[in-house]
This record gives sequence, C-alpha cells and structure tokens, in this order.
Amino acid sequence: MQTIPADFYGGINPVVKFKKVEKEVVLQTKPKLSAPEKKMLDKSTAAGSGVLLHPANILTNKKYAIIFGSSLFVAIVAGVSVYYYIQLRQQAKPSAPAAPQISVSTPTPPPEITEPSPTEVVVPTTTESAPSLAEAPIDFPSALLGDSPDLDKDNLTDTAEELFGADPSKPDTDEDSYNDGHEVFYLYNPAGKEPQKLIDSGYVNDYINSVFGYKVYYPLNWAIGNVDESGRDVLFSTITGENIELRVFDRLPNQTFADWFAQRAPNEQYQNLVDFQTRFTELGKNRADNLVYYFMDDTRVYVMIYHTTDSNVVNYRSVMVMMARSFRSVGFTPPEIIPPTPETSVYPAEMPSSINP
Repeated sequence: MQTIPADFYGGINPVVKFKKVEKEVVLQTKPKLSAPEKKMLDKSTAAGSGVLLHPANILTNKKYAIIFGSSLFVAIVAGVSVYYYIQLRQQAKPSAPAAPQISVSTPTPPPEITEPSPTEVVVPTTTESAPSLAEAPIDFPSALLGDSPDLDKDNLTDTAEELFGADPSKPDTDEDSYNDGHEVFYLYNPAGKEPQKLIDSGYVNDYINSVFGYKVYYPLNWAIGNVDESGRDVLFSTITGENIELRVFDRLPNQTFADWFAQRAPNEQYQNLVDFQTRFTELGKNRADNLVYYFMDDTRVYVMIYHTTDSNVVNYRSVMVMMARSFRSVGFTPPEIIPPTPETSVYPAEMPSSINP
C-alpha cells in the first residue's frame, strides 16, 4: 500500500526535483561529391539505367530512335504488302457461276374485241386543248385616270390634235362653226374647210379583222399588232406606249350581256355602264369614263379597252371614243351618214359629257 506524502496534507505544495541527465548528439555530415562522381550517380539513378531498349533510352538517344523508327516503318510496309497480296489472290480465283433463275409467267390474254351493234354509234374521243386567249382575264384600266393638257378646250388633247391635223391653239381649226372635238366625235375631218368624212381625210384607216370581220377606224400613224394568230386580241399602239385593245369573246347561246359581264368582269360595276350607240347606229355599252366599250352580237362579245403606260394621264381618250363610234360588227349594214349643219345639229343623248364641246 502507498500513502500520500505528508507534504500534501494541509495544502502544502510539494517540491518536485528532476534528475538532470546529460546527452551528447553527434551530427554526421555527408561528404561532398566531385563532378565526375555526381555524373556517375545521376546516370546510375536515371530512368532506364542498365536497360538498353528502355523507352527512355530509345527516345533520348538519337541512334536508338533511328533504329526503332526504321524497324517500325519496315514492319508497316511489310504488313500492307501482305494484305494487298492476299486480296489480289482472292480476286484472281474464278467464282462459280450462279445457277440461272427461270421464271415462268402466265401470258396475259388479249382484250376481247366486240363488234358494235347496228344501233350503236362510235364517237371518236378528242383531247381538250389548253385554255385559249378567249379565257384569259380582262385587264381593265383604272377609273381614276386624268387627261393630258387641252390648250384650246376643244375636247381634243394637244397630243390628239396632231393625229388629225388640227391646231392645238384653235378650238375650231377649219372655222366651220364646229369645234375640233365635235367633228371628230361625228367622224368628220376637223381640219377640212368643207364637210369631209374622217375616213376620207387621210388621217385614219379602216381596220377589218380577217377572222371575225369587224371594222373600226384607227389613226393612220398608229401600229397594229395581233397578240395571237387567232385574231381574238388586236392592239392599236401609239408612239407614246399607250394602246387600245380590241378583244373578242365567245358568248353562250341565250346568254345575256349581264350574265356574261358578271362572269368575265367580276370586279367591275355593272351600274357604271351606260347605253351607247355608234355613228352607224350599232348599239353597245360603255364605262362612264369612256375607257371601256362593249358590243355584242348573237355569238360574241367585243370589248375595247384603253391601256395607259405607268403614267396616270390619258392622252387619247377622244381617239378611244372615235374608234368606238366607228365600230361595226360582221353583217352590220351602216346607213348613209348625213353631214350635220349648225342649224340642225343636236348632240345625241348618249354623247359623254367629257367630250361635249
């Protein structure tokens, strides 16, 4: 048994005494290596030391690298040569011909030929042709086109007066009490001293359509062009690029003009049309601005349309009226035209206000 020393009793701190032990440490130091010794140490401890074909020796030694690369190249060339040699030998071997396959098909019996009965009529079939020009839509002019200048206010524009030998500065060129626009409207020469028909003035020609037979006056120096060989579409062109088109459309039997108009001119307003009469008393209809005219016989509808250029100005509205007033369809016999006099002449009810003197 051990007992607590008496020093701890009564709160007395004991005095601890350590035994002093002395120890001597001797530090050993490495001897310094000379340069040859250090080189030999590095060589002996380097990677691949003592192994001739170690990758480190091959990659770092130029001689070994050349030998190794040459050997690898020879091996690859040899492998490729062997591969192609084997392929050529296989292709050179003759292959056994395949057995021919014989297919047996049942022949199709020819169609039966039946004789028509005595009452049966065989009608040859015909193929439908492509849509003709008669089915092409109508290109209508704008209803908001204005007229070019008319210096003397005779209802012939200055450009139109040149077509009839009239003076653009005088409303009555021949001084016969009728202004120039009035005489052209009634198909008379505005520059003649005596009553002279416009067709005899040398300023207009009478065009006759060789296919449909209609007739119409046109200015002498205007060009005529057939849009197609059928004669359905003819252009009377001016030197300014404007033209008047005359097209022929077929009309169904018993088809009224109102029904034809609803079918062929769906974007036009029928209420804008007014009754019209030519100088030869042939009846028709025209749009209120005198840029579109319609004539109709038993089988056809004739449409006269004015086309401008990119401009919004009309140079030859009075010429359009003159041409429409001279229109005659096939089979129409015009009456004799009696020259008007200042005392007896009256303006017809159908005369448009835009060309009234």
